Amino acid sequence: MQRVLEYIVFFVVVVLLQALLFDNLLLSGLIVPLYYISFVVLLPVKMSRLGLLMVGTLLGVVMDVSMGTAGLNTVATAAVAYLRPLAMNISMGKDTAHESIPFGGAITPTSFMLYATLLVVAHSALFFGLESLGSHPLFTIGKIILSSVVTVILTIFTARLFRKLVS
Repeated sequence: MQRVLEYIVFFVVVVLLQALLFDNLLLSGLIVPLYYISFVVLLPVKMSRLGLLMVGTLLGVVMDVSMGTAGLNTVATAAVAYLRPLAMNISMGKDTAHESIPFGGAITPTSFMLYATLLVVAHSALFFGLESLGSHPLFTIGKIILSSVVTVILTIFTARLFRKLVS
């Protein structure tokens, strides 16, 4: 029960940070941190695919309401939640068998960075690709790359902090 409460608080914090801070940062037209995806990245390792889809969809809907993006977040976040087990297998293999969250312990920082990068890039590509719908492809690619770099850095920082809080 305590773990569920921790994730509820984490969900609220991530949503508030995205809505109140990251959506209002004017870094440039190319850097748009989609920080809320760190919640999906840091969900428990052994969470079922159905649970991942439900939580990912809920997060996407909440972000769509707060950002006014008419389903872009829902599609991108649900897709990433569905792809998460595949990204975990590609980047970490069987290292996750004894872990509760996908950071620390038997999971190397390199494996976690690959895992987070796969999910963040997939999310950014879906989100910004759907947002632009083919107009200005070089601008969209630049936005995907730069936003992903910033989001991965924020996710790694959050993972380190989250690991200390739940340990």
